[in-house]
Amino acid sequence: MCLLIEGMNALSEQLREQKTINREVNICGIGLHCGQKVKLVLKPAPVDSGIVFKRTDLKGQPEIKAVVDNVTSTRRSTTIGHRDISIRVQTIEHLMAALRAFNIDNLMIEINNEELPALDGSAKLYGELLTKAGIKGQKKTKKIFKIKQSIHLKEKDTYLGLFPSDVFKINYLLKYNHPIIGTEYLEYIFDKDSFVKEIMPARTFGFKSEVEDLKKRGLALGGSLQNAVLLNKDGVVNELRFDDEFVRHKVLDMVGDLYLNGPIICEIIGIKTGHSNNYELNRHIQALKIKNGWGE
Repeated sequence: MCLLIEGMNALSEQLREQKTINREVNICGIGLHCGQKVKLVLKPAPVDSGIVFKRTDLKGQPEIKAVVDNVTSTRRSTTIGHRDISIRVQTIEHLMAALRAFNIDNLMIEINNEELPALDGSAKLYGELLTKAGIKGQKKTKKIFKIKQSIHLKEKDTYLGLFPSDVFKINYLLKYNHPIIGTEYLEYIFDKDSFVKEIMPARTFGFKSEVEDLKKRGLALGGSLQNAVLLNKDGVVNELRFDDEFVRHKVLDMVGDLYLNGPIICEIIGIKTGHSNNYELNRHIQALKIKNGWGE
């Protein structure tokens, strides 16, 4: 991987009120990869507690905080856990994206299996769940990190660039040798309303030619036309929600992955990237925060 960092002043900071949810809510579904039933319970949490997952199905109900240091895998999704005792929570990115949209800083998430429910393959139902829960302000400030230093990550045909900006903006180029996807580009400036309506309903996607191999590797065991867009060699099997749903979903994943660093303000350029690239960028953002004495 080629890494280039430009600039001397890494960060500045803005402040807003911390937030949690107003009341407990829950949702059930099937994990996309594990194929097992799971129940998710969201509970209000006190200031400075962060976003925490609790495995209620395991002895002692171990907790895992949703932070960069706890990422254990980026294979087809983002997984956090405790490396030493093999406790994990898989496929957190869609819920994390919804939490970013609603500015949720503190939350206890109880889960009775190892993977979050796929629901409809997007973050849409998580948004509806958070709306049902309601949002509550908390009487303490939250730092929003404004990036002042450019970072460039290049590996093979992928690229991620992070640049100073006054808004949170993502420019994403997706390219597949497929007649339906081809090349898709999205320039998106983040705000809650547009994210909820235009990005969160975009579903994960996969190729029919890969299904059997994925299942042999223990992946996509819960995949169906109800929770993913499926492409065959000539087209798409189920109906798209947007003409460019594929690139919108990539933006959704990126926003969710980057929320492991909390809210940030910057401009991002992404070309053909995935969860592993997002994780590498997260590590460099985290290093800038620590360097400036603004770690969690």
